[in-house]
Amino acid sequence: MTSNKLIAIDFGSANISAMAAEILDNGAVKILSEESKISDDVRWGIVEKPSGASFKVSELLKLLKNSAKMPDISQVSVSVGAKTMKLAPASVSRFVGKSNVITEDLLTEMMNECERKSQRPDITVFDVIPVSYVLDGEMMDDPVGQTAAQITASYNVVFGSSVIKSELERCFDRTGIVLEYSPLAVESLSTVVLEEQEREDGCALINFGATTTTLAVYQNDILQNLLVVPLGAKNITKDIQELGINETNAERLKCLKGSALESLVDEPVYIQINAVEETDPSVKISTKFLATIIEARLEEITQPIFDALDNLPFALEAGIVITGGGAKLNGLIEFIAEKTGIYPRFGGHSEWLADNTPEKYHDPKYAQLIGTILLTNEYRKAHPVEVAVSTPAKEPKIPRKKLRDKIADGFINFFNDDNKLN
Repeated sequence: MTSNKLIAIDFGSANISAMAAEILDNGAVKILSEESKISDDVRWGIVEKPSGASFKVSELLKLLKNSAKMPDISQVSVSVGAKTMKLAPASVSRFVGKSNVITEDLLTEMMNECERKSQRPDITVFDVIPVSYVLDGEMMDDPVGQTAAQITASYNVVFGSSVIKSELERCFDRTGIVLEYSPLAVESLSTVVLEEQEREDGCALINFGATTTTLAVYQNDILQNLLVVPLGAKNITKDIQELGINETNAERLKCLKGSALESLVDEPVYIQINAVEETDPSVKISTKFLATIIEARLEEITQPIFDALDNLPFALEAGIVITGGGAKLNGLIEFIAEKTGIYPRFGGHSEWLADNTPEKYHDPKYAQLIGTILLTNEYRKAHPVEVAVSTPAKEPKIPRKKLRDKIADGFINFFNDDNKLN
């Protein structure tokens, strides 16, 4: 029988987290357990210290086996994202001859050719996404079975430094654990926080992370644009620390009294906080000045994202959706609405969770792990593992057909670092 129990790991810049879950017969995610360890082994989504990261992964999986009551863990999945993601358009043409039938084999050959043409010595192509096909001048989405003398295929190519993949593999080589599947982080997130119709109509997903802020733009249910800004919520916390307080107090102050817009602070108050040095006097901070600090850094973080949205060749009919731990900042919705003219919504993953799931797992910081679990389940349908089956529960929405088709192809996707195609 095929197992529905899966393990997902999130290599965050502040914490490495591991989750054990199973997919019930109706598609709901039943979380068995989650473990987390503070980490400085990952920077901007890149495993920079494979030895330290592998040790933490091994420890997390030991804890997970006990807390999730699993006899053994032999393989895991990791949703991968890194700074300066790149996506570039590419195309391949073939003259197939008079009245030749377009086959799946021909489309596969063309996709492989696109990948080969996009490779560079220090760059790896991590995904090739079909966008459209033109047969003898006529555009179509599915050309299989059609006849044509010429076919041109358009793709979106996700590429990046080969270091991203090699360092992740080095980490798992040290653990002896198999890396089962690695979807793009934005695909994991979009699976659980976006509706299919939103991806069809045109939608921007902004993920506010600790050290990166990610933009993923969809239209026609296809990833059309990627951008990762190497700044995040931690940079705001560090700015507040400069006032003379420690990181813990700066983070609490940001979350409890901070505001994304200075104009939203109608009645400022002063807050007294212990200084870093015990011998120094306490620090008094105005909530209005605090908002000024937060808004200044937030403008720096989001300006490249807003510029990218301004330059889109199509309208965002479904608007903007925000997610991530940093998305909980007070006034962020109003900040984005003021800067873009679009009132965004929070993206939640709660509808994917089984009944009686503990409240803490509804927090947006778990969305990527939940999405990774769901995508790995689809991948495993094409690559079964022999273990026990799960029990039924309440029926949630069903994953998108297009995602199932793509996952069945077995692509292993990674984000890139600082390189680009020319």
